[in-house]
Amino acid sequence: MRGASKFMEYDNSSHTEILQEYFVPVDEFASYLDDLRKVLDKEDLNLLNITVRYVNEDEEAVLSYAKEEMFALVLLINQGKSNNEIEKTEKVIRQMIDVTLDHRGSYYLPYYSYPTQAQMDEAYPRNKEFFQQKKQFDPNEVFLNLFYKEYSQ
Repeated sequence: MRGASKFMEYDNSSHTEILQEYFVPVDEFASYLDDLRKVLDKEDLNLLNITVRYVNEDEEAVLSYAKEEMFALVLLINQGKSNNEIEKTEKVIRQMIDVTLDHRGSYYLPYYSYPTQAQMDEAYPRNKEFFQQKKQFDPNEVFLNLFYKEYSQ
């Protein structure tokens, strides 16, 4: 039943593809797109695709990215692997996150640690509560990852 997937294989030693996902309230969507377009028009970013989906509000998760009904934009970006190319992508992603935050939005956490601590704090105001609970249930820090090391300070 499954077709060939060879066409999806990506093997390039100097470039890689990364995902970013941004969430904005439904009533902010049109103005958000206008502002995001301004960033993308002036920056050099190899944006391959954007997919839009609807996300229900989630009030239960401590680190909820959907504080109300949202539209999610999933961006597929091709970036170089050199330090210069990574820094260039980081700069643009931080700008896109700022636009998202200006529209009461948030971003998906488990990607590269491009967001600043200030962006993390604004998008996820309960993050300190999350990290405190993590320390309570894992006082010896048996379970660690780059996200925890970057943002739990």
